Amino acid sequence: MSFSTSNSFFHRLFSILPVLRKPRNFFFYILPFSIVFGRIIPPSYASALNEAGLAMVQLIAFPAIPLVLSAVMISICNIFSANNRSRLSRVRFSGRFLISLSLTILLAALLAILLSIYQSPGVLSPEGKLSIGRFMLDITDIRIGSALVDSEAASDFWIAKIVPSNILADASQGQTLRVISGSVLAGIAMSKLKPSLTDPLISVLRSVNSTSVQVLNIVLNLAPLVLICLISGAVSTINAEIVVALLNFTICVFLTAIASLGISRLVFRRFTSTSERDSLSSNPIDSVFLLSLSTGSSMTAYPLMYETLIGIGRDESEVEASASLSLLIARLGNVTYNVIAIMFALNLYEVGITPVRFFEILVLGAVTGISAAGLTGVATVPTIGVALAYFQLPVPPVLVLLLAIDPILTLPRAATTGVLAMAISVISSGRSTSTESSSKSGSSFSLLSQDGEAPSLEGG
Repeated sequence: MSFSTSNSFFHRLFSILPVLRKPRNFFFYILPFSIVFGRIIPPSYASALNEAGLAMVQLIAFPAIPLVLSAVMISICNIFSANNRSRLSRVRFSGRFLISLSLTILLAALLAILLSIYQSPGVLSPEGKLSIGRFMLDITDIRIGSALVDSEAASDFWIAKIVPSNILADASQGQTLRVISGSVLAGIAMSKLKPSLTDPLISVLRSVNSTSVQVLNIVLNLAPLVLICLISGAVSTINAEIVVALLNFTICVFLTAIASLGISRLVFRRFTSTSERDSLSSNPIDSVFLLSLSTGSSMTAYPLMYETLIGIGRDESEVEASASLSLLIARLGNVTYNVIAIMFALNLYEVGITPVRFFEILVLGAVTGISAAGLTGVATVPTIGVALAYFQLPVPPVLVLLLAIDPILTLPRAATTGVLAMAISVISSGRSTSTESSSKSGSSFSLLSQDGEAPSLEGG
């Protein structure tokens, strides 16, 4: 193959990928192809496909993380600066954000519990239990789960991960909670300095924002390949018996994502005015859901959330702070997933559910879900081991089952985080009082079209 031929091939390939990002193409082309491809390839290829899919998820999340973290520093600096807004305004925003964040976490965990009661994940027939036992003994090396649990048990308690040490070292080591707290402290410190000292740094951070958005636009074209790799790898690995045995668990996770979408749509309608909604050509909640679902990373939805809320006239600093912090801290998809996984394990081992135990599941699901901030894919699964150990359940066998189907469940987990973070941002951000907010937003991002409409997932 000559250079010109190969160049033409890659050009056609990369021109097709944006078109495949359309939602209808996912159902008509990507999903059927992934299932058929997963059934015809040898199971030995499944591991390589899963690793490729997770690597692309990590690549897609790469530009989103510096984008969001720089937005935290800029927004906190603007909000806490005495020159920009009054103390009452700062207290009002902080109160709205903390209350909406806390209530959303509680609502997400409660929603997962209610759906788990309805769907009963882990309540299996004797044939289902037999197929799970055969899967663990014949296919999966149980030491994988043990190694992950040992690694998790050896780590510090999650509260210790909040205190920052060195923001650069914490970022390089993936200590997201420490990076968040360090960014918030840095933003507060910047707000206390004279504008002449902080303007150069803010200019650099906004340049990081703009660059990250452009990189994100490029790597988002990999989203169809992410879906093909993850779905094909999971279909190739999991036999029909395991699919049936874990069907209730999988359906429960997807139902939670769909219910979260419905709740977010209601929140968007309740906390926006008619004129704000009329300025949009489509429902942005649906776009956030589909974008997070197709990429397996809720971070990729940040530019869309930002541009949508700025486009309808919300305060820029409050949008930056609420959107970035809700995506980084809440991890609502992990919260709901952990609650369902705990219920699955309790039902699997036929542990009775009491009112006190419901409260314990609620708390442990929320705590372990938040502690997974910064982790993606299968790396989030071992955090559930803390809750399983609390209920004195055998941790490795449960983790083995969860790891087997996690590549598929990464997608609805990211979608849940994205839409509920959008709901928090809609509640927390207030109307802009400055007519200059539009011009400011233009220097940060370039995702708005000329007519002011928020971008959609329709590719291109």
